Amino acid sequence: MQENDQEGRTAESAASKIQEAVNAAGQNDAAVITPESAVGGVVTSSVRSGTVEITKDGSDASAVLNGGEDGLPISLGLPTAEDAKDARVSADGTTIFTDPNGLVDVGVQTLNDGAVRALTVINNSEAPVEYEYQIDVEAGVVLEPAHGGAILFKGRDGSSEGAILPAWAVDANGSPVKTHYVITGRTVTQVIEHKAEGVAYPVVADPKVYYAWWQLFTWSEWRWNGDYRMNQLSIALSAWGRHDVIFNAGQFLTSGWNLLRQKHSSWIFTDSMRQQWECHVLGGLAEWGTFDLEYERPSNPNWRSRIGSVWPLSATCNW
Repeated sequence: MQENDQEGRTAESAASKIQEAVNAAGQNDAAVITPESAVGGVVTSSVRSGTVEITKDGSDASAVLNGGEDGLPISLGLPTAEDAKDARVSADGTTIFTDPNGLVDVGVQTLNDGAVRALTVINNSEAPVEYEYQIDVEAGVVLEPAHGGAILFKGRDGSSEGAILPAWAVDANGSPVKTHYVITGRTVTQVIEHKAEGVAYPVVADPKVYYAWWQLFTWSEWRWNGDYRMNQLSIALSAWGRHDVIFNAGQFLTSGWNLLRQKHSSWIFTDSMRQQWECHVLGGLAEWGTFDLEYERPSNPNWRSRIGSVWPLSATCNW
């Protein structure tokens, strides 16, 4: 009983370090959800159309991500120590694999925007600098490096079916630690340069994986705007959606719009809403993370002429 209590305290300590690092790195835009069950050998979580199943076997840990009908099934092998303890679920919902040697603990979180975040907690300088994630994905899908240090899952038709967002790492002081990915076939290695001078331990690093188109948005819903006295479709972009707006706006212009039309009745989408969408995505003046498309705004095919001529800038897409 004492050993189990100690393992529990170690898991909670690792989860606490992870949360501190997530906050310090500005990666707290999506909340951790609590797993539905942790019975048998699997920790299971559900979020919207997706499911995540994490094996509890510390020596051969993996996470199976399934985005549903519009998703990409992925098995993600985790870089746990060979003799890592079997997983425990911490109070905040993080699945933790602790290293009995105290070098590297591994945590996995399912977030409310659908993403899965895998985190290494590097406790001292004796730990490795490279961490391999073995990725098992359906035939025809390839991993390609993308702008900003991200990795895209590309389908046979060349479209992006998922993404691993750019790597990040911070030390115990919240200072960034240099890190990047290396792709070798279907293995993604995160290189974390934690042995540099001045790094304070523990160091926490993560890949964040999106595996379904619906994860471009955290949510989308119709609302009544009392100021404008009209209905609007409000959309919160996920971290993947924001990354695409910055680095892949041309594709996001189509993929995001198609996703909205799939989720909501397509007949309600007006010419003006499409123009507002283009303005937010391409005009460079989008509210950071949230778009509002008002249903009853008149059509304005010349909306581009408003860029730089309307004040405040936030009003550019509201004509």
